[in-house]
Amino acid sequence: LSRSGVRLTLQQTRMLLRDGVDWRQTGLLEHRVGSRIALPARWAAAGRDWTLAANATQLAQAGLADDAPALWHRQAGWIKPARLVGALLSEPGIAWHGNAPVAALAPLESGWQALDATGRVLAEADMVVIAAGFASRSLLTAATGSSPALQAIRGQMSQGNHAPGSPEFPPFPVNGYGHLTPQVPFGSGTAWFAGASYGRDDTDTSSRAQDHVANLERLKSLLPRTARQLQAEFSSDRVQAWVGVRCASPDRLPLLGPTRRPGLWVCTAMGSRGLTMAVLCGELLAAWLHGEPLPIEQRLARRLLPGRFDRKAASRPGPSGA
Repeated sequence: LSRSGVRLTLQQTRMLLRDGVDWRQTGLLEHRVGSRIALPARWAAAGRDWTLAANATQLAQAGLADDAPALWHRQAGWIKPARLVGALLSEPGIAWHGNAPVAALAPLESGWQALDATGRVLAEADMVVIAAGFASRSLLTAATGSSPALQAIRGQMSQGNHAPGSPEFPPFPVNGYGHLTPQVPFGSGTAWFAGASYGRDDTDTSSRAQDHVANLERLKSLLPRTARQLQAEFSSDRVQAWVGVRCASPDRLPLLGPTRRPGLWVCTAMGSRGLTMAVLCGELLAAWLHGEPLPIEQRLARRLLPGRFDRKAASRPGPSGA
């Protein structure tokens, strides 16, 4: 699922965004802190297109020892999510209406109405797809009478500006126990981003000083050299925060497909992998609706159906035989 999602995301990104400004395929180092390198003994040639053991040069660029357990993901990089979202919303046939929070969905004889908090009709259509992150839970509960198994997971990133002549940052993102994304064009300079916290059942989006402390502690294990350089930034409160709320399912896979109510579909619960899964889920949704070949194997598509946590629903075929 992840490989299929990355392929489609990269395909859209190459067509819609500016390389080096909105995104860049730099490769990514996964520092497996406290673990061993876990590639299969017979790693196929196709696998090497995705992942290899990190080499000495890559480890040195990250300030890690030659024997540090690390993998190199060739297809990875960084991206500005808002730029991708904006480009996708600009495609022909899409009408975007912002600043219009949907408080409830009301069924019609054929279709649905989206209502605001005062009961005013915001939109009306034969079909509705609920794709509202963790807010999907309340909308689905009210519309279907059953509460989906969705969990809110709060995350706070720390960010700052690169100081001129900073040689200690790796030239690519690094993840593992936390992550660091350096050298991203931002405003009139470049920025770094580190994180992120993982607060279960927490929807508060205000920034917290203790989360900056926790992000720095993770960075000390992930990239000790870079953490030492950024210690003064964190200590002087020069770092900024970005806070969001992930939406996750019990098995950490998206919920995608029809609900028990006609004309009501759901596309949510992408957890920490929204950029990996969003384009794939959109393509899969469109394929189901139009009876087209699925972009992934049928067995994988069935794993995403929203009724999978209901044994009876899980035994029924999915959309279009999926």
